[in-house]
Amino acid sequence: MGIRKLDDLHIDILRDLIGFETVTPNGQIAIDYVSNFLRNLGFRCFELNFNGIANLYARFGNTGRNLCFAGHVDVVPPGNHWTFPPFELTREAGKLYGRGANDMKGPLAACLAAVRDFVRNLDHPMSLSIMLTSDEELMGENGTKKIIDFLMEKNEKIDGCILCESCCPNDASGNYIKVGCRGSLNVEFLSHGTQCHVVNGKIFGNHLQRFISFLNSFLNENLDAGTEKFAPSSIEITSVDVGNDTRNIIPNLATARLNIRFNDAWNFEKLEQFIKEKSPENIETKFERFYESVICSDQKFIDFVEKSISRTTGITPEVGTLGGNSDAIFIRKITDVVEVGSPISGAHIVDEFITEEDLIRLREIYYNIMCDFAKYSQ
Repeated sequence: MGIRKLDDLHIDILRDLIGFETVTPNGQIAIDYVSNFLRNLGFRCFELNFNGIANLYARFGNTGRNLCFAGHVDVVPPGNHWTFPPFELTREAGKLYGRGANDMKGPLAACLAAVRDFVRNLDHPMSLSIMLTSDEELMGENGTKKIIDFLMEKNEKIDGCILCESCCPNDASGNYIKVGCRGSLNVEFLSHGTQCHVVNGKIFGNHLQRFISFLNSFLNENLDAGTEKFAPSSIEITSVDVGNDTRNIIPNLATARLNIRFNDAWNFEKLEQFIKEKSPENIETKFERFYESVICSDQKFIDFVEKSISRTTGITPEVGTLGGNSDAIFIRKITDVVEVGSPISGAHIVDEFITEEDLIRLREIYYNIMCDFAKYSQ
C-alpha cells in the first residue's frame, strides 16, 4: 500500500475517538460513531447492549472466510497533571496525545482507516468483521465475553482475529505478536493480632512486623524461571492497609493484596496450595481467580500473521506472551486470535501518546493482513 503520511481521514477518526470521554464503561457514543462509520462502508452492524454496556459486531460480506479485527473503545481515567487536554487530540513533534491515543483508540483509528481502504479495493471473496466493547479495561462480564456468546448462538463463524491492543514491549508497532496470556490470581491476606498500646508491642507481639516479613518473603520468591512459551511467573503487592488513624495503637487487623501472573508451570490449585503452605496460622487467605495461562492461536495462523507483518515492515516480529491479560482469552473460544498493536509503554500514562510513525505503520500492517488473508483463505 505504501502509506507515507497520515491523511485527513486517519487524523479525523483519531480526533473524534479521543474527543469521546469513554472512561470505562461509558462507551456508547464511540460505539455509535464506529457503527455509523462502518455502515457507510456497507457493513451490517449489530449494536449489542448487555446490562447497559455498549458493544458492536459488524460484518462486511457473506462469502469466503471471515477475518475479524477486535478491540475496545473504553479508556482508563485520565488522572491529573496532564500537559495537554486528555480528551482533545494534540499533535506535536511527531506525536499524538490524548487519553486512549495508545490504548487503544490510536490502533483502532489505524484499523478503521485500513478497513476503508480495503473494502474499496476488495477483489477477493472474503468477509471482514469488527468486534468492539466498552468494558475491556475492567475485564467486565458484559463485553467481549457476551459478544462471543451471542456469535456462538447465531452460529457466526470467524476464521481468524487480530486484536488491536497496545501489546508491543519494544519501541515500534508491529514488532511483536502476542499469542497468549499468563494466568492471573488475586490474593488477599488478613493478618490477625492483638490490639494494644505501642509500649506493649513486645508483650503482646506486634503481628504487623511479622506480617511485613511474611510479605517480603513473597517479594523475594522466584516461582519459576519461565517455560517454553511463557515468561517467568511474577508476584506484585498491590495494596497494604492497617486502617490505623492513630500513632500509639497497634491495630488488631492488617490486610494486603497481591496479584500473581503465572505461566503454564502452575494452575490455580497448585498455586493456592503453595500460598496456603507459606501462610502462618494468624494469616487468613482469600483468593480471587481470573484466568489460567493460555495460548490463543495455532501455529499456522501465527505464521501467517508473522509473514504478513514481515512483508510489510521488512522485520520479522518477535512472537511471545509478555504483558497482561486481554479479551483474547474470550475470543479464542471461537477462533485463532493474536494481538498486534502499539508499544505498551505509552499506555495508561499521563500525557498518553502514540507516534505518527506508529499509526502509519499500523494502518499499513492491518491493511496488508487483510489483503494477505484474502489469499491465505483460498
